[in-house]
Amino acid sequence: MHTENPAILQIDGLHIAHGRLVLRDWSAAIGAGVTLVCDEEGECKTDFLRLLAGELTAAAGCLCLLGVAQQVDAQAYRRQVYWIAPATADYDELTVEAFFALQASRYAGFDQAALAQLIAGLALEPHLFKQIRMLSAGTRRKVWIAAAFASGAALTLLDDPLAALDKSSATFVLSQMAALAQAGQRALVVGDYQAPAHVPLVARIDLAS
Repeated sequence: MHTENPAILQIDGLHIAHGRLVLRDWSAAIGAGVTLVCDEEGECKTDFLRLLAGELTAAAGCLCLLGVAQQVDAQAYRRQVYWIAPATADYDELTVEAFFALQASRYAGFDQAALAQLIAGLALEPHLFKQIRMLSAGTRRKVWIAAAFASGAALTLLDDPLAALDKSSATFVLSQMAALAQAGQRALVVGDYQAPAHVPLVARIDLAS
């Protein structure tokens, strides 16, 4: 994979074998904009995103995000990454409003004005005071996505972001991706089986064997 953008995430000499995800001496530079990660079965991309997030540990190699090496300072690295597994139960007891407040406390660049626009665009107002465990799969995913775009994180990771979304919400999310791509300041890595419609990509990583 090649990109002309200055690297936000530099990956050097990665070795990992986790389930079907096997990378040997793999290097890449992920720049600002939208990068698509895909594979035929959809199994590898999630583990690849977990690897970039620091949830999976490689046997060798280095992940360096804006000059911070994950292997040297994992906490500082993680503070620059937004990643929430779509099916996680970690936040089930929080209300949606409390979840947003928690994310705002985690990310120095969290944008409250952007969050308000995202809440409106994804029709989340009726759900703000509900516990996340009470939400449908699609609404939960919209909550994760709203926080993702508002976070300001240098590296934002989204797995199947359009799954379970209604048409209007999917269209809104695609518009947010396109805007982020044009802004050229953050790296959004999207795991999906196909490219998001009308969103310019800076790179594509195909994990198919």
